[in-house]
Amino acid sequence: MSDNELKEWKTQSVKPKVAFALMVDGISFCYDEENGIQFTAPDYYVKKLAYDLVTAYGCSVKPVFTEVK
Repeated sequence: MSDNELKEWKTQSVKPKVAFALMVDGISFCYDEENGIQFTAPDYYVKKLAYDLVTAYGCSVKPVFTEVK
C-alpha cells in the first residue's frame, strides 16, 4: 500500500478547527452528526494535518482521525 494512496477518513475531534484547516488546504469534505467530518486524503496528509492542528491551530490534544473501511 502506497503512502500516496487516497483513503476516506472521518473525525469527531475539534470539528471547527479541522473544517477550517481542510478549507485552507483546499480539501473538500462533508459533515453529518453521526460520522462527523469525512474527507479523502493520503496517509501523509492526515499525519501532517494532526500535527498542524496542535502546533499551528491551537488544539490542546492531537485529534483522532479514523479510516473509513
